[in-house]
Formats: sequence, C-alpha cells, structure tokens
Amino acid sequence: MKKIYKSFTLALAVLTFTACGNDWLDREPSDGIESSQAITNYSDAVTAYFGMYDGLQGNSTYNSYYAARMFYYGDVRGDDMQARDQGMRSSSCYEMRYTVDNAPNMWNVPYNVIRRANRLIEAIDNKKVTDASEEEIGMIYAEAKVVRALVHFDLVRIYGLPYTADEGASLGVPVMLQPLESDQLPTRNTVAEVYTQVVKDITEAIGSGFMETGKNNGYITEWTAKALLSRVYLTMNKNKEALELAEDVIKNSPYSLWKNTEYVDAWNKDNGAHTNEMLFEIINESSDDWGDREGIAYLYNEDGYADAIVTKTFSDMLGQDPDDVRNGVILPVRFDEDLAKIYGETRVFVNKFPADKSGDMRLNNLPVIRLSEVYLNAAEAAAKTGDNATAAKYLNEIVKRANPNAATIADADATLARIIIERRKELVGEGQRFFDAMRNNETIVRYTSESDKGFHYSLDPESQKFDRTYYRAILPIPVSETNANPNIAKQQNPGY
Repeated sequence: MKKIYKSFTLALAVLTFTACGNDWLDREPSDGIESSQAITNYSDAVTAYFGMYDGLQGNSTYNSYYAARMFYYGDVRGDDMQARDQGMRSSSCYEMRYTVDNAPNMWNVPYNVIRRANRLIEAIDNKKVTDASEEEIGMIYAEAKVVRALVHFDLVRIYGLPYTADEGASLGVPVMLQPLESDQLPTRNTVAEVYTQVVKDITEAIGSGFMETGKNNGYITEWTAKALLSRVYLTMNKNKEALELAEDVIKNSPYSLWKNTEYVDAWNKDNGAHTNEMLFEIINESSDDWGDREGIAYLYNEDGYADAIVTKTFSDMLGQDPDDVRNGVILPVRFDEDLAKIYGETRVFVNKFPADKSGDMRLNNLPVIRLSEVYLNAAEAAAKTGDNATAAKYLNEIVKRANPNAATIADADATLARIIIERRKELVGEGQRFFDAMRNNETIVRYTSESDKGFHYSLDPESQKFDRTYYRAILPIPVSETNANPNIAKQQNPGY
C-alpha cells in the first residue's frame, strides 16, 4: 500500500507542478459537466480530487471560504481582533450591522466544495472508476468524506445555533450527500442532523484503513481526520470522545509542537520546522487568483491592506508576559507613519502569514488545523470532565513552549477559564475565537464605554457586547438562495 501511495503522491506532484496554482481544474474541468459523465476513470478522479481541495480556498472573486473570509469571520466577530477601520473587507463581519440583503455570503462556495466531494463519492460508490487499485481509490474516497464533513461543519457553525445552545434541535443547513440537481429544492436539516452526518463521514473515513498515516502536507491524513473530529466533539460537548481523539493524535502521530526557538520563524512555509505542527493546511503555490491581494495574508499584513488588527485588550493581555514567544508574531507598525501615530509601539498586526524571501506575503499557506489546537482541545476536554491533572499537563505544554520560564500551572488552576485564555493567545488570527466563544456560551465584549474603547471604532450598541442569543451571531441564509429555493425561504433564521 505504501508503494502504491508513494506512486500516487508522485502523480499528484507532477499534476500540481504542471497545473500552476488554481489551473488544476483547467485540464478537464469535471466540475462543469453532468455528474454522470464527470468521473469515469482514475484520471478523472484525480482531476476532481484536485478540484475538491482547490475549492476550499475560493478565489479572488469569491474569497468567501478559506482564501480569506473563514479566517477573518472567526477572528473579527470576537473580542481579540477587529477591522482596522470602516470600509475594510472585514468591516461587515466586525460591525455586524448587516441585513438579509447585504450580509456576508459564506454559503455558495462551501456548497460548491461539497458538490465536488459528492461527485467523487458518487462515482466511486457507483463503481465508475475501475482502472485504479483499491488503495488508490480508497484514499481518494476517504479524503472526500472528510472534506465533505469539514465543510458541513463550517456551514452549520455559521448558519445555525451552536450545538450546545439546544442540543442541536434548531435548524442548521441542508445535508447534501449527492450532487444537487438543478430542480432540487432541499430544506434545512437540524443542527443535530448535520453533526450526526459530520461524525459519520469522519468516522467512516478513519475506519476505512485507506488514509495516509504519515505526513502529507496539504492533504488530509488519518491524523487530520482525528484532529478534526476532536474539534467537532468538543463543539458538541462530548468531552470524553474529544479527549480520546486528541490524545491519540498527540501520542501517536508523526507531528510535534514547534519548539520555543522555532515558533516565530516556523510560520513561514519555507522554514524546516513548518510542517511539524501543520496537520492540515491549504497549500498556495501561485500568487494568482485566491492567493492575490484578496487573500488573508494580504489582508492581515501591514504592508498589504492592513485590513484587520488585534484589539488593544488582546495586545495588552499577550504583552503582560513580554517573554511570551507569541509576541513575536504580533507586530507593531513598521512602515506607515500615519498608523504609527495611532498605535504607537503597540503590537497590532498578526504575522502568521509572513512574507517569503522575495518579500511577498501572498504565497504563504493557510493553516486549518495545527497540533497546538489539539493540545488545547485535550486540555479543555479534560477540564470539562473534571480531570484537572490531565488538563494541566496539556495546558502546560503550550504555556511552557510560549515561555519556558513561565510558572507551571497547578492542577487546580487548569480551569476552563484559564484554558480559554491560552486558546486566545495561541490561536489568534486563525479564525477560531468567535466559534470558541459561541460554543462555550461566552459573552463577547468589544467595549462598554468610551474609556475602554481601545482601538475600536464606533459600533452599534448591540454589537459592542453580545452573546449567542443575539440574532446576528448567526448569518442569514443568503438572498440568492432564498430567492431560488422557496423551501429555504420559509426557513430563514429568526430576526432577518
């Protein structure tokens, strides 16, 4: 199987270098013809496989998935990052003033990825691919199921209430298990039904025996699937299961935490330590399309659009320990004199998408799941089950990596509140904070008065401080979808 896998990986590499960035689908765009004709052999399957991964990014026109919006949606809607000013690309998500007519759209592109995954799954289920080995096609099939699960999971967190709000009883998003025909008008499944399918897809993929168990940067492995399922279970408050999976990844995977001395430079994809932590990242080999100036790296970089920054409260929190290595990936103003007058020496720009040797930040990869998160998942899940010793063990790994001289956190102090603080420090800029706050029923506090406004510009009162009961904490189903589908139109989210 390993020999077959290595042969397949070589074939993928050849196609990747030939295809040049987002031209992967230009070979034979199987996504653009009828599903019954799209995949009929192994070559078609490989093309569709690339197209599925490629779709996770979006592109420069529709940057509404991991190209940019999935990151800043999860960042600026929280309390640790903000849009720098009005009119920024992240401003709508930050201000939360939108109506059903102008809300950010994070529906169409993710569902297109699900469609691509479903075409692969359907073709393999229908035995359309007969010129490949069981191992070759089994790996594609398993990865397609995990991609489908990842996207359903993202969608239900954006358009549905957190699972923990009502045990998933409220409406989520349509669960799509086949390519959608043009005349189909699906309805929304409950949040619980979506999570059931997400867990089923990932569990089946892991149990297939066909997933890669080594590192395979840019592609989903068995360890990616287990880490993702740990995140899903944590979101469902199934903490025993979340801890078990997280510990499996920590103890048995080939990944390791970056060392303190590696941390800052390891964010650059060309650094030798970079892949040690990256359980799954979207690889960017081209500065065209989604990797251009609409990508998240350019939005977060001062030398790009300087679109979003960390809040003053976050910068102050992280700066309480000047020896915390993570200060090194939050940079002060270095180039713009006008911005320097506003922020002074305060560290405000997230540098987790740093420029390469040529000075171009557009070519960095997009981190989706890191090993640091898995350690924090383990700590949180353990704390919620009352196992403070285990919680402290995994929490201290992150705390001591950030500053080896930091005081060791005692078992009794490894509380959920302390772990949340560490998640905020470690995962800022990676699109996690808002989702963490919503699943844990936290109140997001941007500011409460002019005296604690920090770098925030003026927001509507209901967006200055809110929790998951605020109707804008979930997005409205886009008008384009409700206009086309009367079934969905009847199921619009409350408040819109």
